[in-house]
Amino acid sequence: MKGRKILTMLLATCIISTIGGISGNVQANTNTSIESVRKVNATFYGDTTSSKGFTWYTAKEFGNSNLQIVEKVGGNPDFTKAKKFTGRSSVPTNSKSELLHKVEATGLKEDTNYFYRVGDEEKNNWSEVGTFKTAPKGGAFTFINIADTQAKTEEEADLSGQTIRKAFNTVKNAEFISLNGDLVDSGNKEEQWDWLFAHSQSNLLNTTFAPVAGNHEKQKNSFIDHFNLNTPQGSDTTTGAYYSYDYSNAHFIVLNNNENSDEYANFTTGQIEWMKKDVKAAKEKGAKWIVVNMHKGPYTTSNHSTDSDIMGENGVRNKVAPIMEELGIDLVLQGHDHIYSRTKALKNGKVTEESKITEIVNGQSVEYSVKPNGTIYVTPNTAGPKVYYKNKEIDKSYYDLFDRADEHHAAIYGPDQSDASRPVRSQIQNFMGITINGDKLTATAYEIDQSKNNAEPYIVDNFGISKLEEASQVTPKEEKPAVETISTVIEKKSPKTGDNNMLSIIILMASSTILAILTLKKKVRKA
Repeated sequence: MKGRKILTMLLATCIISTIGGISGNVQANTNTSIESVRKVNATFYGDTTSSKGFTWYTAKEFGNSNLQIVEKVGGNPDFTKAKKFTGRSSVPTNSKSELLHKVEATGLKEDTNYFYRVGDEEKNNWSEVGTFKTAPKGGAFTFINIADTQAKTEEEADLSGQTIRKAFNTVKNAEFISLNGDLVDSGNKEEQWDWLFAHSQSNLLNTTFAPVAGNHEKQKNSFIDHFNLNTPQGSDTTTGAYYSYDYSNAHFIVLNNNENSDEYANFTTGQIEWMKKDVKAAKEKGAKWIVVNMHKGPYTTSNHSTDSDIMGENGVRNKVAPIMEELGIDLVLQGHDHIYSRTKALKNGKVTEESKITEIVNGQSVEYSVKPNGTIYVTPNTAGPKVYYKNKEIDKSYYDLFDRADEHHAAIYGPDQSDASRPVRSQIQNFMGITINGDKLTATAYEIDQSKNNAEPYIVDNFGISKLEEASQVTPKEEKPAVETISTVIEKKSPKTGDNNMLSIIILMASSTILAILTLKKKVRKA
């Protein structure tokens, strides 16, 4: 009997210890942010100088939707002094085992950096600490633009994540990132969203994300379930979303190509009318720049440039592009056609007359279109694996509309083994850094070749737009030459004052000669 009692006590002790151990493990897991709070991102929502939207996913047991924010002062946040916000949760359409959380923060200071964390305060279950910055009311700013991270495997999602990380390491002062659609390959496969955020979370946790719905996210609610966006009242978000936001002196419009109507391929009449009113309101408020982000752009250089929804009678090129040009859209950032391209300034399908100037910016030569009477369309290739050859079926005169219409740079590596109609997969990725500073927009396109430069980014294109009159353009002081060349002076010569200019040339030649002699003497003395 006594032996049985001892055995029973030992068994009970083991059971209690095991239960305690399991309990301890559960509690430990609830505080493990990587496992329990995931797919975290901050988006523009409402007034960008004072508010922000947040989205994240958890397991169902974490039902509270809590956000804590503190100003970024020093290296470590003190969340005991945090501003607190409460949101809402729901079961996402394509992931019934999870909870989707959304919340908005308001009353923030403009042009200010913040720490934040999201989770369930009651269960002390928090995400890793992230950071974001509210928009300034004016002044220069920089952002990153990419397209088509679209990964079929987790390995490819890691490649896209590497591109995003290298973009932020290269464009160090970027205040937000925009992505021109096709974030994943199949929007209703939640594991692909898991891959996207898992391999990009460290960067997306510390910026503001401005996403565009691509055709690969048009499945029911697959796009809107992952982002908290301030969409127009009454707009349908089933296939994607359209919305807009201000940043400094620029107004950004994000379009959704996944709608349709008899009048417009890829768009409803409601969305187009909203765009017209939105641009008008932005200009009345003083916006100097209007930038559009969309997935299926009207002017691209690969397979999709001849698709019926682009070049058909009611296609985007024939029906929507003229509207954007008439509205005075400065720049359209596109996706869908996985190749780098850039048009000249276009209006009604034709190149507009424009003057250009060249300046040195950060050691790079940048050609600016001066007050162009048209819209420039750019496709930044892809930040992911899939790439396309240049379209060889379209009339060659079409490429006269472009300043850059190269064959895809991956073409030299031959066709992809699984699809000979495309260049080799995963070889080359691209991203852009764009700065808007008062009257000037400057853009730099970077490329990553996995076989070159240790797979580090290098510049493949620079361009800019200036709203200043050509006569008032000023070359940065540090780059301005000390003495103008003879050819520069001759180019400036006016027929009415030719004699005076010739005299100036003679004087300049003499001064140049004296300067050269003095320089030579210094070198001789040093020797």
